[in-house]
Amino acid sequence: MFCSSLRKRREWAQVPSSLLAQQEPRWKELHLETHDLALPLPQRYSQNEQEWFRLLLFSPSDTQPESNYMARIERLYHLTGGSRIGIVFLLRDNGSQDDGTRTFMTLQLSLLSALEMPIIPISSASVLQQSVSSFQQQLVQTRHTPRPQVYPSTALLPYCSVNGLIPEHTRNVLSDICHSIPELAQAATTQEGQVVLRQWLGEPSPAVVEHIIAFWKQEYIVD
Repeated sequence: MFCSSLRKRREWAQVPSSLLAQQEPRWKELHLETHDLALPLPQRYSQNEQEWFRLLLFSPSDTQPESNYMARIERLYHLTGGSRIGIVFLLRDNGSQDDGTRTFMTLQLSLLSALEMPIIPISSASVLQQSVSSFQQQLVQTRHTPRPQVYPSTALLPYCSVNGLIPEHTRNVLSDICHSIPELAQAATTQEGQVVLRQWLGEPSPAVVEHIIAFWKQEYIVD
């Protein structure tokens, strides 16, 4: 499900038509009071009530002080007890002069201390459906297993590419080289860091490295 209010938000206005055009999964447009997207979760055992993973959609312009965006986050968090909720953050925002990546980092750090939830960065609204579907598949796979401790650096790594999820082997190598998302951003946006990434990740799929660099290059000017 998605909220009809997305049609009135400039950065997300094209999302409803894109989602409704999908044959599988089928999306439904509704008025949602507290969130923007809702992903169905597989039912456990003999549950009769459908459970949902709720997502808020934000861009840099959505997180300006006058938008009172933290109130939306806190309201959803407290209504659900912090369970089965997350954020999708659009890094490229034509309506804001701010650096989308820096805004993303600031949001991530502000939530770590009190409101634990995953934040999925996307490079453009056009990849929302693909990114959300990949995230939903991960939710389904872990639905019947004990919930592991989530570390932000590893939780966000799969999405830091312009071409779908980063392969598991590449993520493992990345986590050895860069111990946090800010370290990865620094490496991908400097010439010295790019040399290191290409050296360690160039085999067997050099294109994967370029997709990672391109993801961050959209927000930073490479020296």
